[in-house]
Amino acid sequence: MTQATLTLDGIEPLHGTVETGGDYIRFRTEGSMDPDHLARLTEGHIDIDGRSEKVMIKNVQSRSAEQDAESGLELTLQRFAPTP
Repeated sequence: MTQATLTLDGIEPLHGTVETGGDYIRFRTEGSMDPDHLARLTEGHIDIDGRSEKVMIKNVQSRSAEQDAESGLELTLQRFAPTP
């Protein structure tokens, strides 16, 4: 997985890992945040390998330590400009 930084208005930047494919990005971050609060933040920018892309949050899910090796959040993001 690739390291990335997600920047949304009103909160500190989130650091995590991404998996990309087509128009969508799966972003995983550690720590605890309110998924409902994040779901209300609809747009932002993600920096992956020195490139910044505008994205829209499509889905936010909590990951618990029982489900995964680490707890945190998984966000599904949609790119505004689809990749060629």
